[in-house]
Amino acid sequence: MMIQTILLLEQDLVKFLDRDNLNLKDSLQLLNPRFLPVFIFRISNAFYRHNLGFIAKLLALKNQIIFGCDIARGARISGGLYLPHPNGIVIGEHVRIGRNCIIHQGVTLGARGEDHEFANPTVGHEVEIGTGAKILGFVRIGDYARVGANAVVLHDVPDYGIAVGIPAKTIGLRPNIT
Repeated sequence: MMIQTILLLEQDLVKFLDRDNLNLKDSLQLLNPRFLPVFIFRISNAFYRHNLGFIAKLLALKNQIIFGCDIARGARISGGLYLPHPNGIVIGEHVRIGRNCIIHQGVTLGARGEDHEFANPTVGHEVEIGTGAKILGFVRIGDYARVGANAVVLHDVPDYGIAVGIPAKTIGLRPNIT
């Protein structure tokens, strides 16, 4: 399990260094507030998967207090997560996020209410979610999709889809970039 965590962290670091045009020569980059919340989540998630929930919760709480970034320790997030500005991000316990996703500040990924506690979103690979977007309930955001700033997504977005508005509607498809 620890090897899996290290591999995910490596993917996160590669995405971070690529997006910020940095190099690893300056070891202080690992303390960058764009990378550190992801690092703390990965460690918290590793403890959670090893049934050390109390330690995992403390780390998740540290993330929330220091960075204002509430990523549930049980969320299933693939490698390459990039948070340009982590403040105000909320990711629920049962959310699934694919690889190489970008999530901007103020984004919420979670349930619609107590009746839908386990109905959390699934986000595909290479997705970018704009500032302040809310993705609520049992919805799927397709691979390579984009969600606009402040959009409220209550229905599925197809692969390559562009979703904007309140409630969000798919207004078109991005060019196939694979």
